[in-house]
Amino acid sequence: MLTKEEFLRITEQYNLDKSGVPREDYKEKLVPSLERKEILILKGVRRCGKTTILKQLIQHLKAHGVKAENILYVNFDDFNFLPHLSFELLELMLSTRNLKEKQYLFLDEIQKIPQFESWLKTYYDREINAKFIISGSNASLLAKDLATLLTGRNLTHEIFPLTYNEYKRFKPGGTLTEYMEYGGFPEVVLETSKEQKLNLLRNYVSDIINKDILQRRAIRNQQQLLTIIQYVLSNPGIKLSINKLATLTKASKDTVSKYLEYMIDAYLLIEVSYFSFSVKARFHQTQSPKYYALDNGFYRVNTTRTQQGNLCENMIANTLRRTHEQIAYWSEGKSEVDFVVKETAINVTTATDIPPREAQGLEDIKKKHKRLKKFIILNPTKEEKKENIRYVKIEDFLQE
Repeated sequence: MLTKEEFLRITEQYNLDKSGVPREDYKEKLVPSLERKEILILKGVRRCGKTTILKQLIQHLKAHGVKAENILYVNFDDFNFLPHLSFELLELMLSTRNLKEKQYLFLDEIQKIPQFESWLKTYYDREINAKFIISGSNASLLAKDLATLLTGRNLTHEIFPLTYNEYKRFKPGGTLTEYMEYGGFPEVVLETSKEQKLNLLRNYVSDIINKDILQRRAIRNQQQLLTIIQYVLSNPGIKLSINKLATLTKASKDTVSKYLEYMIDAYLLIEVSYFSFSVKARFHQTQSPKYYALDNGFYRVNTTRTQQGNLCENMIANTLRRTHEQIAYWSEGKSEVDFVVKETAINVTTATDIPPREAQGLEDIKKKHKRLKKFIILNPTKEEKKENIRYVKIEDFLQE
């Protein structure tokens, strides 16, 4: 096991002053939570900026009078900790702290410690003089065991790649076309070489598959998993039945279902279910969900030929997912609606001459589901309201 001196030597190597471009929208939400008792939880896809945000919170604390020796940042993804990922490492960490003064403990990628949630609950309930801020790269960081153990003891926030507004702040002069093609990962946005952008995105996908799926799950046939990942990421927005994917990969339906759950949990995918106010109808086996890549860059590097319509629709799915955990679509006969969130139905088109079917789909869902209140067609150029349907420019929608 590590000694205190070895542990501190590792953690002192982190450059906490290099905190990157400010993510002001997140800081505004998170700073008030720093002085609350609850455990602050940040979760989101790898490389989306969670560590940068943690460092920016640390800089905020220092700027407001918290002494550096009362702040500790630990990255449990650090290879130096690989042989020591257990409760003992957490105990060692705590033993380095002077709990007579309030401590701020930033624990990055904490899901690497098995059953860390029990340890957190124990020390939270003991009311030690410490504020826990934790992060992780999987959606289930606050699910099942953790949710049960830490009910009422946590404040949770999801972190995503850059919004379009953030992208413009990171890259003044950047274009919607570039954002739509390469997505919003901060390092990708700041990279000037298109070839290097693609290399970064390939590495991200590989890291997520290896670290957040293969290392965490017992997967017998890795090739089946890789085939499903490539197929789903390269076909955003199409209805995907479990039966079709099972036939494609020669896997069982149960196996395919698990793989899709793993991909969603690792933030590779967004699932969009069929819309109905009836729960029974929404999850009926005949209503296959749609899937979108969590970032457009994931789609870009998993196909040799991207389509403008798919890029745009996937981007809108990303945008909606940042503010709505539940997104749906609707179809009946020849009528389709791309997205339904709360009381709003949305169709998306990249055509400047908007096809009549876009308005027809909204008219049909309005007749079927009278509780829906807003109807929007996102398009490249048109801004108007006509017969209860609002036409909104795609770029304006992203900036609202």
